[in-house]
Amino acid sequence: MKFVDEVTIDVAAGNGGAGCVSFRREKFIPFGGPNGGDGGRGGSVWAVADLNLNTLIDYRYARRHEARNGEQGRGSDQFGAAADDIVLRMPVGTIISDAETGEVIAELLEPDEKVLIAKGGDGGFGNLHFKSSTNRAPRQRTLGWPGEQKKLKLELRVLADVGLLGMPNAGKSTLIAAISNARPKIAEYPFTTLHPNLGVVRVGPEQSFVVADIPGLIEGAAEGAGLGHQFLRHLQRTRLLLHLIDIAPFDDGVDPVAQAKAIVAELKKYSEDLYAKPRWLVLNKLDMVPAEERAARVKDIVKRLKWKGPVFEVSALAREGLEPLVRACFEHVASVKAPPPEVVDPRFDGPPVE
Repeated sequence: MKFVDEVTIDVAAGNGGAGCVSFRREKFIPFGGPNGGDGGRGGSVWAVADLNLNTLIDYRYARRHEARNGEQGRGSDQFGAAADDIVLRMPVGTIISDAETGEVIAELLEPDEKVLIAKGGDGGFGNLHFKSSTNRAPRQRTLGWPGEQKKLKLELRVLADVGLLGMPNAGKSTLIAAISNARPKIAEYPFTTLHPNLGVVRVGPEQSFVVADIPGLIEGAAEGAGLGHQFLRHLQRTRLLLHLIDIAPFDDGVDPVAQAKAIVAELKKYSEDLYAKPRWLVLNKLDMVPAEERAARVKDIVKRLKWKGPVFEVSALAREGLEPLVRACFEHVASVKAPPPEVVDPRFDGPPVE
């Protein structure tokens, strides 16, 4: 299925039905008075967060969504029927904004969260509403109010706790497949990953976190090179970034330290907030380095990067060193999610004494 994370749609709520001008006419009751009913309310447009969706592909071609108009009022005190609302189901993490002004209307962050995005127009008043002691035969009515019409931009930012960064072929897809239930495409050529992949990592009973893998970054990504820049927005809601570096020896003289510095520079160009997120170093493909050279190679990379944060040495393919990494990620995510401790005023020692 094609991954779509940004679309523009048009939504139109229904107009309210017009009120009715009518008078009661029955045998022996020639002047029964006004009995024109009100018009019905137009249908509204709602957005609902659906946990079973992970892409906006449904709105790639269905760009126009209209609710029905309310019915007109009728005689004999009959009010027009209200039109049904329409519900647009969207993935959790969707940002709904006005395409013309850029104003954010809503963010769907919780499953089954429901947001009104276009309100239907109210129905008009029939002449029954204008009856008074001085106006016993009113012929006034009002038309229905128009429904809201908007051009909306839908932008999906996946909700993940941990995000994976790295050059193409750094082993991100292999890592997410090894630690989670995700099954991304894995191949030896670069840019195998063409869209974000999400996986749930189970640490223990009722202990889990979500990890996101995006296409690999290359130098110049902030200016549009490669694929990863299109999906960096999906890392903006993460609580932790894992920077994967391929430490296997290269035959063509590629320097992994230079590549790592280039990715950090692109990250800073894209967003200062994303650059400031906690970031850990994960040295991958350890199994491809001779055992006697591993310590020296790791020490050299860490020294040249001037890295001060946590460092993990893993082999995603051989599944070596993954358990400490997963456990540390879970503890970090759990600590960030935990509510702040309650601050107790030291001047308060208990309930007031009478």
